[in-house]
Amino acid sequence: MPNGPSEEVAQETVVHGRPSHTWRTVLLSIVVVGSVACTWALSTQFSKTALVIDPAHFYAPYTMMWFNTCFMILCYPVFLAYEAASRRNLRKSHLDASSIFGDRGLHPISLITTVLPFLLFWIGANYSYSASLLYISASVATSISSCNAAMVYLLAVLILHDKFVPMKVLSVVLAVAGVVVMSLSGEMRAQWQGVVLSVTSAASAAFYKVLFKRYLGHANLGQVSLFMTCLGFLNLSCNWVPALTLVLTHVEHVEIAYVPWAPLLGASLLSLLFNFLINFGIALLHPLVVSVGMLMGIPLNTVIDVIFRHVDPTANFIGGTALIMSSFILIVFPYELVFRRKPSKSVETNTNTQEVSGLPDHLQNVFEDGRPVPSPTARYGATELEQRNVPVE
Repeated sequence: MPNGPSEEVAQETVVHGRPSHTWRTVLLSIVVVGSVACTWALSTQFSKTALVIDPAHFYAPYTMMWFNTCFMILCYPVFLAYEAASRRNLRKSHLDASSIFGDRGLHPISLITTVLPFLLFWIGANYSYSASLLYISASVATSISSCNAAMVYLLAVLILHDKFVPMKVLSVVLAVAGVVVMSLSGEMRAQWQGVVLSVTSAASAAFYKVLFKRYLGHANLGQVSLFMTCLGFLNLSCNWVPALTLVLTHVEHVEIAYVPWAPLLGASLLSLLFNFLINFGIALLHPLVVSVGMLMGIPLNTVIDVIFRHVDPTANFIGGTALIMSSFILIVFPYELVFRRKPSKSVETNTNTQEVSGLPDHLQNVFEDGRPVPSPTARYGATELEQRNVPVE
């Protein structure tokens, strides 16, 4: 029971200030992780089809990566078209989106200082994995790359100052164990070049995800769209040089008459959706959640291989899938709802300060609707507060 009007005001402020969309956050986690897994699996299948149809005349993983990334230029124009259809102020929307680059806004220097480092991590993550397959088997490469989730969590603790949560540690262990178990049925020979390239791929992806969260924070839809368009534009402007070099030196083979346009365009569009989900999911949720979504795409890829490529499932696949699904459940489990405790309150009469225990750090303010927490003055009115002898702000 409240001891007086001041504590009554504080308690009601606490209730109205508590995050009220925890279940919506859980549903968002499920949708994002499931969408990431589906788009990643399907884009991988389309890419594989494009590369194996006629490798003597078309085999260009780096050029495909460059081509797919160029499609991200479409993100911001599509966002502006949506804003225009919604009859919103385009100038205001653009200014808000440009704020992701700081006070300078959208500027050539911003592209170099902000976007270029992420493009380098992007190239390191995507091409290093493909290049590693020249030296080691796919199962070994997948096993090594599965340490990406562990790297993301460790970097999140070091860079994002996340709390050390035992359940997250267990989730990482289960995810990595699941991928390793699934790979045990494959060949385990490895050359050191392939191991280095696979570790480089995992580390680049982890740094990309965590640094995106660190420097771009809780970006909204417009900011993420503008960032991805800038990344695609910078890729189009600069990344064609190494792609052309690989083709001219016959490291990659591209003959226009033999280009499989259908799977190539399918892979590009799915890759566009996948990468948008990655960046937006990192901004809204947490890099570790997105990493587990990518890991879930591995058993999904295997299911597609079993159904459409007639690959026999193994006990390793079934066991690995169970472990990865357990990891996913631990990541999205709504601990705050199931094990909710009474929020702690600290009321300072002179300053009307309330300290409320809410969601974990990485889920704070995910679904804030933009409305400020009602102050005692706004809640009761200055006259009524004066009658209750409560200090007015």
